[in-house]
Amino acid sequence: MSNLHESSNDGIDSSSKEITENQLKEEELIIIWINELKDEEKRTKAISKLSQYYDKNLDLPIYLWYSQGTMAIILQELIGTFKYLSLNKFPLEKANKIYNILLLLTSIASHKEIRYKFIESKMPIFLYPFLKNTSTAKQNEYIKLLTLTVISTLIKSEDPEIISFFISTQIIPILLKIIDKGPLLSKLSAGMMIHLIVKADEGLKFICEEKMRYSAIILFMRQMLKNKNNQKIIDITLRTFIRLAANNEARTIIKNNLLKEINDQNFIKHLNQENKLLFNCLLKLFKEKDKINKIKESQKENNKINVNNNITSNNNNNQQNNNGEMMNHYNMNNNNNNNNNIMMMNQMKISPNYMMANNYNDVNNFNMYNNGNENYLNKMNYLGNQNNSKQFMNMNYYNMYKGS
Repeated sequence: MSNLHESSNDGIDSSSKEITENQLKEEELIIIWINELKDEEKRTKAISKLSQYYDKNLDLPIYLWYSQGTMAIILQELIGTFKYLSLNKFPLEKANKIYNILLLLTSIASHKEIRYKFIESKMPIFLYPFLKNTSTAKQNEYIKLLTLTVISTLIKSEDPEIISFFISTQIIPILLKIIDKGPLLSKLSAGMMIHLIVKADEGLKFICEEKMRYSAIILFMRQMLKNKNNQKIIDITLRTFIRLAANNEARTIIKNNLLKEINDQNFIKHLNQENKLLFNCLLKLFKEKDKINKIKESQKENNKINVNNNITSNNNNNQQNNNGEMMNHYNMNNNNNNNNNIMMMNQMKISPNYMMANNYNDVNNFNMYNNGNENYLNKMNYLGNQNNSKQFMNMNYYNMYKGS
């Protein structure tokens, strides 16, 4: 038993040694080929050898990015092929070199750490000319498809910074043009990238900011539904519409554009079970959102009515308050007038005394004359003549003061 155990351990150790040796050999070979990139005569072969490990060696992006001058050489080779874009098709040797370079960039785009440095360097912009190429040659279409693979690998990460980068560099119009005139595989890849952009919150916000943007996406994505036999394209299109339906205006445009498909039973028959569920989900979304909008509109109308009622009631209250203030002001004026009249009456009663006091400048003198009953009338006559005042000759005043 012990011998068997020892033999089994020896087998495990030997297999692990073989793996490590193979890894060491791969790393050594990768380093050798990266160094050969600096030699123009060996460069094409080195690129081809490195591209064979684009999905096998996880450390390949690190070696490519951090080795001195490697990315500059790759970019130089990529730009050097732009002059062939005006031709109907690439030369075979140049096309193969572009294939291998795009495979290396795919490995960089798939690495979690290196992809951010790749975006920060703005290198993906140099891939756009391959997407804009209108040639229908097989070599050119294959280059376009590999370019879409590199970009879709970046967008699949669903990182907000990466989504924002491609939005800001106007990738969406390029993808819509591919959907409009590209072959089926390119349409599928471009449609998937549109869906990934719309799926992200940053992408949906950007697209729904302007009517022209989401209208164009709805228009071109609707053309994808003509491929009834391709369930993947229909799946991507329906999912994109469901996501765009979150916006009220975009949902209305989708609903109006899909009226033929909604009423076409032949279209529904071609759908598989999963796409039928997506289609029914989109129809339910239309109905639910319409109900919600109706409820919101009715609430707005009720709020307007309540606001108008509040305004009228406030106006009535203000009118009543104004009327009350006017009545108070009127009563106050009446009270002031009454008080003034009372004061005037009081002054009328005491005015002779004050007049007598003012004429003699001495109240005691007035009392002295008032107490003298016998000479009172003579004194009054004297005062009347002296002051030329007829008020003192009045018998009512005489009787009043005499009685006092």
